[in-house]
Amino acid sequence: MSQTELAHPPATMLVEESSQGNRQLLRHTSLMRDKSLSFHPAPTALADGHTFVDNCVPVFEVGYWMNYGNFSSVRQQHEQYKDQVQTLSIWNLPVESAYGADIAACLNLGWPRVTHVSLEYSTWEPEPNRYSIAWHKILCESTMFPVLVDYRVWQMLPARLEVFSIHKFKTERERNQATDIIAQVPELLAPTPAVQQFYEHRCRYLEHVVMSMDSVNRAETFTKYKYLTLALATPVLAPRTLTIVNCRLKHIRAILNCIDRNALGLPTAPLQYQPGVLELGRSLQHLHLKMASLYDELTGLPVSAARFPGLSSLIIEHSPALDNSLPDGEKFGQLWETRWSGMKRLQLPFFSDLHAALLVKFMPNLEILSVIPAPGFEAGDEYPDSLSAATIIKLATQLHTLRHFEVRSMLRIKGKRPLNMGQLIYLALKKPPVAARPEVKLFAVPAIQMDFSSVVRMLTYLPSVEQLEFMLPDQFAQMGDGRVAHNLEGIEWQEEKRKFAEAFAGKPHSLQSVIVTGYHPDLHSAAVTEFLGLFPDLESLAFTAVGREDQDNIDQLAGVLTALNPDLHVSIV
Repeated sequence: MSQTELAHPPATMLVEESSQGNRQLLRHTSLMRDKSLSFHPAPTALADGHTFVDNCVPVFEVGYWMNYGNFSSVRQQHEQYKDQVQTLSIWNLPVESAYGADIAACLNLGWPRVTHVSLEYSTWEPEPNRYSIAWHKILCESTMFPVLVDYRVWQMLPARLEVFSIHKFKTERERNQATDIIAQVPELLAPTPAVQQFYEHRCRYLEHVVMSMDSVNRAETFTKYKYLTLALATPVLAPRTLTIVNCRLKHIRAILNCIDRNALGLPTAPLQYQPGVLELGRSLQHLHLKMASLYDELTGLPVSAARFPGLSSLIIEHSPALDNSLPDGEKFGQLWETRWSGMKRLQLPFFSDLHAALLVKFMPNLEILSVIPAPGFEAGDEYPDSLSAATIIKLATQLHTLRHFEVRSMLRIKGKRPLNMGQLIYLALKKPPVAARPEVKLFAVPAIQMDFSSVVRMLTYLPSVEQLEFMLPDQFAQMGDGRVAHNLEGIEWQEEKRKFAEAFAGKPHSLQSVIVTGYHPDLHSAAVTEFLGLFPDLESLAFTAVGREDQDNIDQLAGVLTALNPDLHVSIV
């Protein structure tokens, strides 16, 4: 067996190999998950050989047993597995059919250990369905789920995923406020008992929303805008996190205009609704926008601290393949107009030198900074502005609260390209940064080349980094390219190694994990053991983006390194 261990095995598995043929029967409910949401059950002991397992937790797939033998099969399997199942999955069932009543009966069977439920149903009704209302009441208000933590519901119309938390309100004051709001719902919003229950239930339990803006008709658009108006401008829905998928600037403008003009004619005072007031989303803590465009002929991105003063987390995703107006889109619209005092986490699809000073000025309390481009656009050639090594150093050392620093794009050098990309970080550190930042725990630049001299000099100013990611320098010149082969040691390696060892002689550096992108022949030289020897607390070394022809070389390296240090875990990711 190879000494290299493949990291991160598949999260979904079947317990016995004999059951592998049934793998396709288990639908990944995680396909509908927003990565920013926490919905990952804790590991537990494996169950019976025929029980599906997702994220190491036994899952009961109601849809499978319904198709296999209707509700009688569900009842039979429930008796066998009810004390093992921790996640209940119900998917792809037409709510208008007889299945609607069967699902309610399934929930009423009682699930003593289930902590998470995933519901997906098909309905073309914009108004609440009588069956779905019954399901909500069973999950939240009955004794059938005594340890339920949360559950998620996916509706085909209006392409919406909702996550309900049983413990949304943590304090008595919050619960009393919700009671006052709910008391207004029947009179203000509910023409039917079903609609009344729809709003009451969400006021009590709704915590996360994922909404797709793919609209097929006017009625559906109206339904979505009404829902988002209530979510952003009133405390009726008040989700803590909101994700908008397939989003264009025209969608955001339409939502904000609808709110500002009260286009829906909603009662204002009882709903604590103030049309025309800039501030929105008082309860909203996390906003995630998956944008198809960042600029058009009218405006840039209309997201600012004045609009969303309560935000502590903002994620913006965007692919240049969908947008033809990137030079203007690079400005991020209103993002840098006012100070974000409470912003703790920011993720952007690209970054440039022009943004660095703005970020330090307008988001001084940032703890997590991620630059994650769309797959295939790591080089960033579509953007006119440069991203230099000096900016990487500035961001990592001048944000005094930063804990997590992640830039997954390459450096963008405008003009003549330097011969040695691996030395850029080292050369930029010739002038020491303003201050060292002991708070940074993760430093990830997997698309930026760094030699060993660059790494140790950078880590000198980041003494608390526990996880490091970087790319190895070019191992050979490319055909027709001006770059030249570069060794791993870098400039003045022996001197840099000595200085680093002296700086951390009293207390070793905190580095515990290293993830390296690529392969280099010098990995088999003495410099590698010298480099690893500077970090006595190092526990794991992983390689990613390694060609098939180089995997055997990594296997050999793993054997040598683990022989020298049996506690070191070497793997290919």
